[in-house]
Amino acid sequence: MTATAILKKEIENLTEETAAEVLDFVLFLGSRRVFAVPRTPKTPTVKSLFGSLPGLDTDIEKDRDEEEDRV
Repeated sequence: MTATAILKKEIENLTEETAAEVLDFVLFLGSRRVFAVPRTPKTPTVKSLFGSLPGLDTDIEKDRDEEEDRV
């Protein structure tokens, strides 16, 4: 059976009130417009991650200075 045939069969078994709600929903689906928005994946940058993890020290220069002191 196709999806349309199954829908028709199921709708015939509904009460008039429920069938009216289904009709409203189907009309809504037919009238809405879908806008295709091209989505480009945004890659996170180090700058955009600052502040996203509270309590995490994000001072890169401090880490470099500590590594240089160890050497």
